[in-house]
Amino acid sequence: MPTTRKSVESVEFERKRFLPLLLANPNYFGNIENSPLKPVKTIVANSSYEELKCVGLNPQLNRLEGVIWIKQTAGYEGGICTNGSLEYVSFFLSYDDGSTWLPQGTTSFPVYDVPGPHPLEYAVSVVTQPDRRFCFVNNLPLVRAILSWSTPPAGPNTIPVWGNVVDARVQVDAFRLIVDFPDLLKAAEVSLPPSIDSLVSETATVKLRVPAALTAAELRQLYAKSNVPAHRFLQNLIQKAVQNPTKLATMSAYFSGLGIDVSAVIGALQSTSGNTDYEQLGCIGLDEGTGSPDALVGTLVIKLPSGYLGTPCSAGSKEYVAFWIDWGSGWQWAGTPSVNVYDVSTIPREGLSYAVYQPVDLNSHRKPCGDGPLTATVRAILSWDIPPPSYDPDYVPVWGNRLETLILVNPGVSTQIGDFTPYLTSICGVPICSIDQTSGWAYPGAGDDPFGASVSISGSIPGAPLFSWPLPALPKYQITVQEIDTATNSLLGSPQIVTDPFSISVMQEIGGGVTTSFGLTQNALSGYFTYQQTNPSPAGWRIVSSPGLLGVWNTTGKTGTWLIAVTAWDATLTTQYTAGTVLCSLDGKTRQGVVIDLDQLAPVPTLEITGYMPGGVEPCIPAADCQTFTIGDVICGTYSVTDEHLGGFSLNAEPTPSPGSGFTIDGTAGNGLSYPDAALPLAGKKSGVWTYNTAGLPACGYTIQLFTNDRTIVDCDGDWQDNSKFVGFCLVAPPPGK
Repeated sequence: MPTTRKSVESVEFERKRFLPLLLANPNYFGNIENSPLKPVKTIVANSSYEELKCVGLNPQLNRLEGVIWIKQTAGYEGGICTNGSLEYVSFFLSYDDGSTWLPQGTTSFPVYDVPGPHPLEYAVSVVTQPDRRFCFVNNLPLVRAILSWSTPPAGPNTIPVWGNVVDARVQVDAFRLIVDFPDLLKAAEVSLPPSIDSLVSETATVKLRVPAALTAAELRQLYAKSNVPAHRFLQNLIQKAVQNPTKLATMSAYFSGLGIDVSAVIGALQSTSGNTDYEQLGCIGLDEGTGSPDALVGTLVIKLPSGYLGTPCSAGSKEYVAFWIDWGSGWQWAGTPSVNVYDVSTIPREGLSYAVYQPVDLNSHRKPCGDGPLTATVRAILSWDIPPPSYDPDYVPVWGNRLETLILVNPGVSTQIGDFTPYLTSICGVPICSIDQTSGWAYPGAGDDPFGASVSISGSIPGAPLFSWPLPALPKYQITVQEIDTATNSLLGSPQIVTDPFSISVMQEIGGGVTTSFGLTQNALSGYFTYQQTNPSPAGWRIVSSPGLLGVWNTTGKTGTWLIAVTAWDATLTTQYTAGTVLCSLDGKTRQGVVIDLDQLAPVPTLEITGYMPGGVEPCIPAADCQTFTIGDVICGTYSVTDEHLGGFSLNAEPTPSPGSGFTIDGTAGNGLSYPDAALPLAGKKSGVWTYNTAGLPACGYTIQLFTNDRTIVDCDGDWQDNSKFVGFCLVAPPPGK
């Protein structure tokens, strides 16, 4: 933990000017291997400002988690009333000990210059779908997480300038419930007799038995030849016996019949506290979800091959982590999540890394940025097989340990439960503050992107009810769209209610029990959708995916600028709540609704061969499509691309080893232009001339294709394209002697 803190004045030039320096020389810091660019100052994996400390997997929730320390008070491009900067974390999985890495996703979170004690501990997560196997097959992939400040990692071998890389071994949950019967036979390395095999369908399935907890007799036999002590594997059974006085004599006789010295076991339990030989809580942090609930995250390491009450083919045992938060007036219990663990004979020396996840409600505690940073102390207690009591923040577990840390709660409007004020947050994943309210374009000055086709609308109702079961009455909301003339700020026509059905998935956990998932179609009954997200509570939690998705608007046939608005009501449609206002630091303006520009048309291209230069010698003499040329000739032509929001174009020749090589565009080497190139206008028509040098190509038939795209964000992913224009030609060898 650092003992000195950076002041704004002491932050290095290379940190302050990081992105401009990379723009001038992507290898300025020498972190790109085999780059032709010469580094100016070598800075590689510097973790003095931020450090990824721990990584783990929650196998039951399929969540990869990472905990990051923010160590300094300055060096993050501004305080909490600015945009600050972003920390990126990319996750990868490897099933072949690191030979190949499969990307699992990249996430990010904002960081700021914050005075006071440090480190501040953050958490990030991505949902993964790992390859599952049967319970009798150890499935222990490697996970790699890469932390990189201000720039996202480019791949699994990225060496960050500011940040670091952490590898860990994790355990993937086994198949549960129903599996394919042929897969089961293959994994078990058994085959059916031909007479039986011919009767079994290739799509036959088998329902697996729910894994059972081992009895005291089975546990004693399992660990008879191991170093696992009786006060480890009998801990839970002893506690249950003590909590049921009417059965004490019966249980005492039962243990004695197994040859177990109960008094010795109880004595060992009483003399053991905070033992971390088997498991240890390593990190805790706050994950401020974007659309998903905020959550406290803990990562822990399982250290030994046995002592966890059975293999993955049994019920195993649970590692419980109880969380408390101190807002300045004492500890408040936030919940006790758990993760299943098992005996794993092939556990690596570094152990297996797990994670727990506990959604929490922070909305009622938030403060405006002008009130200064809001921090809170978090305590977490790891306890194996027995959950810590929810009333005792000073509980000392027999097996486990305790950690404390400091978290920063991002600024915002404090919202009380029952205040159903809705907020818009993003359109197609673009934050509403990154959409210009005059043009309706996303990322003004950089992307200048309109929208088209299906448009996803995301937001939240921070004061939604706390989770309880059965579910409480959930609020309703309505999305409206209306054409707007942004030049005069005049609304045109009447508001239209968005009623397009859309799908979400729901994951929920009731009272620390089994997590369930199911799909749900959102229908606007009488024009109103039901808000499905609740605020987490110790009674459980509910997560809706895609996070924050309020609606999907089919914009087909609509163009121009449109205002999107949201209004909410209580469950009985008695009380109406107008949308909350968001202050955007990018332009200093506020947003209640959001204006977007719509474009439904692809670019209109033209492409022609107009001439050629024999042997590459000017001038071009007339020629046409499908003509035959001699190897070494330079083909000449014209192109044009017309669109309301020009994005780019390129020429490719096929079949060639390098389809984009050999071209000039308007006299400059290259095969195309892309926005924001100064030579490409924002809108209208871009036309000009091209050439293609055929030197070095074999005699053959060829095509040149014109690829075009605009800047529209289509279906929230991609753009409008027209790649239909081709010209063709043939090449022949020059006559002998030439």
